[in-house]
Amino acid sequence: MPSKKERKKVLWPVYFDLHRKRSEGRRVPKGLAVENLEIPEIARAIKSMGLEYEVDYDARYPAFWWRESGRVLVKTDMKKEKLLKKAAEIIKNNRVD
Repeated sequence: MPSKKERKKVLWPVYFDLHRKRSEGRRVPKGLAVENLEIPEIARAIKSMGLEYEVDYDARYPAFWWRESGRVLVKTDMKKEKLLKKAAEIIKNNRVD
């Protein structure tokens, strides 16, 4: 089993979903959450941070196992909450309203 530092952080789209409550899986503040997030947007944000990542389009978030949502696996030493906030800020700033 990989050590804690070697493990990849998993980013699910539900973590950034404006229409989800914290109890339903959202992990970023509502002010940074977005609607209709797609996996490529998360991947672009991670890429712009200069981090290694891989995309798994077939993955299903465990609480919504019937829905294919995909996920992004990120190799970093950064704490997950910091990674999520930084990615959410980039995604939010890249959105044109």
